[in-house]
Amino acid sequence: MTVVREVGAEGGAPPATVVLVEVGPRVADVVAVLGRLTGRGAEQCRVLTGRVPVVVLGDVPEEDAGAAVAALRAAGATAEARGSAGAGRSVPASELDRALAQGRERPLPPEVERLLRDVGAPPRLAAHLRLVHDVACELVDWVRQYSPDLVVDREAVLFGAATHDIGKALHVAELSGPGSAHETAGRALLLARGVAPRLARFAATHASWTDGAVTLEDLLVSVADKVWKGKRVTELEDLVVDRLAGATGEERWEVFLALDGFLGGVAADADRRLAFHTAFPVVGGAGSPAAARGPEPGGA
Repeated sequence: MTVVREVGAEGGAPPATVVLVEVGPRVADVVAVLGRLTGRGAEQCRVLTGRVPVVVLGDVPEEDAGAAVAALRAAGATAEARGSAGAGRSVPASELDRALAQGRERPLPPEVERLLRDVGAPPRLAAHLRLVHDVACELVDWVRQYSPDLVVDREAVLFGAATHDIGKALHVAELSGPGSAHETAGRALLLARGVAPRLARFAATHASWTDGAVTLEDLLVSVADKVWKGKRVTELEDLVVDRLAGATGEERWEVFLALDGFLGGVAADADRRLAFHTAFPVVGGAGSPAAARGPEPGGA
């Protein structure tokens, strides 16, 4: 059973949200059910089970929400539907919940999700970080496949992509307009939360790829932050080509063609990502009412 219907298609009952409250002892069974319900892989579903309570489906018809809850309970989990007409006193998931749970993008690391909730991050920011993190996963895995002997800190790249704009939770105006105050603020925020400097640095380096001290990991985060929306920056990509050519010993033009082909494929899905991105408001974090969606941000 996979829930695939969109709310509003039939003009019926208001949307419902399915929340996994407790996993119970049969983790493997719950993971299997989550896979059928969400279409996610087993690894992503296991990550979800470690985040309870967590929204696993949002904005689905009440009938589908009820079926999903029944399936999860049959697997030994505690689950409930919220926000439907029959939910009584239950409240719908916040826009932030939806930004963190909906869509096909990989979930953010649990510690990043907790941080976003703690700081009341704008839903648009959470959606943006998920998109960049997801592209960074694809990019770093492509690099490791293309050059198996090249040492790349995958953990750092993925954490950096997941937190690079965290400072925009403090400088919300920079979600929809220019500004760089979020860069130093983001790094300071992460350090204050006990994040290691090697991981916190991406908040300050993701827009400074011309600095001679940047690493390949910094460059990969910067590329992911551009190509998710179909933006190609020749100067930035050339720096990645140089690093890969130096590591592999291949001709620069060969590396360029390989990277260009990969990034072209990523950029081809930009319209879908942009639609996901703009579906969430610039303000209205956890527990906050949704606000106007606002214009497409220039920086995010």
